[in-house]
Amino acid sequence: NEYKSYLSDMIRPSCIRHILTRCSRSHVTMRSRHVTSPHHVTSPHHVRSSVQLYVPLRFLSQLDRPQPKNKFRMLPLLGATSLLVGAIGLAVFSFTEDKKKYMLEQKKARAVSSKGKALLGGPFNLINTEGETVTDKDFLGQWILIYFGFTFCPDICPEELEKIGDMIKIVELHYSVKAELVERDGRLIVEPTDIDPSCPKIQPIFISVDPKRDTPDLIKQYLKDFHPRFIGLTGSKEQVKAATRSYRVYFSESPALPGTDNQDYMVDHSIVTYLVDPNGEFSQHFGQKISAEEAAEKIQQKIREFEEINGN
Repeated sequence: NEYKSYLSDMIRPSCIRHILTRCSRSHVTMRSRHVTSPHHVTSPHHVRSSVQLYVPLRFLSQLDRPQPKNKFRMLPLLGATSLLVGAIGLAVFSFTEDKKKYMLEQKKARAVSSKGKALLGGPFNLINTEGETVTDKDFLGQWILIYFGFTFCPDICPEELEKIGDMIKIVELHYSVKAELVERDGRLIVEPTDIDPSCPKIQPIFISVDPKRDTPDLIKQYLKDFHPRFIGLTGSKEQVKAATRSYRVYFSESPALPGTDNQDYMVDHSIVTYLVDPNGEFSQHFGQKISAEEAAEKIQQKIREFEEINGN
């Protein structure tokens, strides 16, 4: 009974392979086909030398069964790996966001610096072609192109006003779904149609530097030959001077021809178009020599920079 209890503890399914290995090394003879009892050993002193060991077949049949794997053994490792990958991803994301914020702050700083050097733009208080008072605050929220000139200008002003209209059309073509050819003054012009709503509105403004002759009605008739959105502004001599000082515009009235009641004269003035952003701040200026295509490209660049800085 003592040895049966011993072998009962030793010979379990999990220990069979180990015991058989030791038995093979000690020349143990196994005869499972003559099993008469679950456990039988001839002599307890012969376990390590020559033992006749009887093992039930039901134990031997379990040797080839695959041992069940512990499905939860890898959970700690997987958890640690997941935490490590998550930490790395969070660090990369934080670094990228910090870099974006840094670049944005640098761009804002450059924009403020460049605007501080320009010293152009500012408030104005004028009268439109309907006789209504208009200020710079009325144009906040939209891009504007301002040109200073006069209706009696023989050639330069009409050319610049025509070019301003072409700038706007070129910008709008990038946002339009369709376009059509329109004949105007003996030439074909591409007119954008079905413009995407995301297209920023650009408002052209004509400010007269000849308030003595340029009445609101005269300016209204004059601008009909140019872009349909053109707004004409004039005012008293003091109001016009205040607006020209804000944009550093030079103008000078030449002496009138004799016998014309001081009405036949020319006005010498700066030939510059000013781009103002939706915040009412000066953004870019265009001289007489720049083409409409080049100016339109710079306008689009300024619009992109403004939207990046202001998050639009």
